[in-house]
Amino acid sequence: MRRTRVIGIAIVSLLTVGSVAQAQNAAPGVPQARQQRVGKFEKGRGRLLRGIKLSDAEKARVKEIRGKYQTESKTLRQSLRPAMQDMRTARQKHDTVAMKAAWDRTAADRQKLDALMQRERAEVRTALTPEHQTQFDANVKQLAERRAEGRKGKGHRPRRADRVGTSKS
Repeated sequence: MRRTRVIGIAIVSLLTVGSVAQAQNAAPGVPQARQQRVGKFEKGRGRLLRGIKLSDAEKARVKEIRGKYQTESKTLRQSLRPAMQDMRTARQKHDTVAMKAAWDRTAADRQKLDALMQRERAEVRTALTPEHQTQFDANVKQLAERRAEGRKGKGHRPRRADRVGTSKS
């Protein structure tokens, strides 16, 4: 009887420790999906500086540049949000006409956002030393290649091995 109590207490304590550890992983007040989106956005920006060890002066200058462009880009992204929501809704309904219409409505804002990102990227590049600019240029090229690869595969997903020969009915 005593042995079962000890085993029961050990199991309860393990479960408690596991749930506490899981709760500590998530940032308080921020939904996990949002954490992932923000992380993806920051990863994309951070990839441009991958492999570059910035000096304190470069770090300060890059932070200043990003802050300068952050408010404008946030405004543009927020203006795109309703049309993107319309696209998501249309996609879920399999309404390609509505999807295309929503996409076309965002063309001007997407071009503005792209131009803004290009200006920010150029300004960040000028804040770097010539050696760092070389690595930065290589990172920009690599990011452009990854984007091109993503666009090629858009709309086509390879079949998963566990679903070969089955249908989604």
